[in-house]
Amino acid sequence: MRKGIHSLYAIIKTRSKFNALGGDAYIFISASRKSVKVIRWHNEGFVLYHKKLELGLYTLPRQNSDSLFFEMEDKSFEHLICSIKHRSIGGELRRNTLLTI
Repeated sequence: MRKGIHSLYAIIKTRSKFNALGGDAYIFISASRKSVKVIRWHNEGFVLYHKKLELGLYTLPRQNSDSLFFEMEDKSFEHLICSIKHRSIGGELRRNTLLTI
């Protein structure tokens, strides 16, 4: 998970058939499943979101192919970000984002 915007864009550009400049979000999950990065083109540049869990693991979605990239529905994306498996109890924890101004 040391890669930044330019390296992640290079992976998308060279290893997939998708156009990274089209506004789609691309998700990269660490091998430990404790960290996720989302890169997305927005207006005139890339935006990079990085979330690292202190407790629990991200649940990987099931995929039907051996492809490095696969498409995901909005609902599945939301589930990936909000649904976390906790090692000690094996259940799902729900984390709500609190926005403070």
